[in-house]
Amino acid sequence: MPLEMITRRPAFALELLAWGLRGTADGYHDACVESVELNERLPAEYAADSVISVRGPDGAKRFVIVEVQRRFDERKLWSWAAYVGGLMGRYKRAVMLVVFCPDRKTAEIYKKPISPDESCLILCPVVVGPDELPILREPEDVLASLEIATLSAIAHPDDLKTVVSVAKTLATSDDDRGLVYYDYLRGQLPISVRAQLEEIMRTEVERRPDAFTRPIEIKAEARGEARGLATALLRVLERRELKIPSDLRQEIESCSDLELLNLWHDRAITATTSDDVFLEA
Repeated sequence: MPLEMITRRPAFALELLAWGLRGTADGYHDACVESVELNERLPAEYAADSVISVRGPDGAKRFVIVEVQRRFDERKLWSWAAYVGGLMGRYKRAVMLVVFCPDRKTAEIYKKPISPDESCLILCPVVVGPDELPILREPEDVLASLEIATLSAIAHPDDLKTVVSVAKTLATSDDDRGLVYYDYLRGQLPISVRAQLEEIMRTEVERRPDAFTRPIEIKAEARGEARGLATALLRVLERRELKIPSDLRQEIESCSDLELLNLWHDRAITATTSDDVFLEA
């Protein structure tokens, strides 16, 4: 889900970076999801979880790689070194590696500089763990970043006040992300905390009197299927080297019409130009 959050709102990657550095992302803008296969000269196992390009205060492009690690894996150290180095060498651009660790112990391990024996390389990822995530309770703070608020509530399940505050704001938000993140939050909580939250939501939230109903799950599943089809379509277009203007990419990523997405995908398999794919049916 953290990677899905970045796909939905690329600027979230900058927020993770800022909280990891205990700073701000002021001056950085135009965050955009890039293909994780920017490293086409490297083996497939070196593909990153998510890659974001962003413009700095000087207008130059930088890259932010975001990885999600739930447990320590020494093999990842070599993958990260290859990916960061390959990306920097190929594009001659600055690259920041952000590692999100939901588990505090895992985060502490990755915070140590990585320097393989008998190597001159020192890799220092920006690690974001539970201790780096802010406690957000006020609705305006939660709405400012639904993603950070959701992950923070999950990282601090013992703070029931925060969990409930975030859940209420997500459940009553007019933003489509709210219900998706709400369901994710509920699913990540310990059983005892989840039970307390469900009881509170049933009695105090008018919009969701019957919390976690099947219709809500069906809507979330439909959104997920549409996002999956959009991702598959973009992958086919990129592999076939068909040009995708930024406005068209946004239209594809926001499309919820499953029939239309399937039509575009089928056309993309044999089309010779992008115009052939998106002709009106």
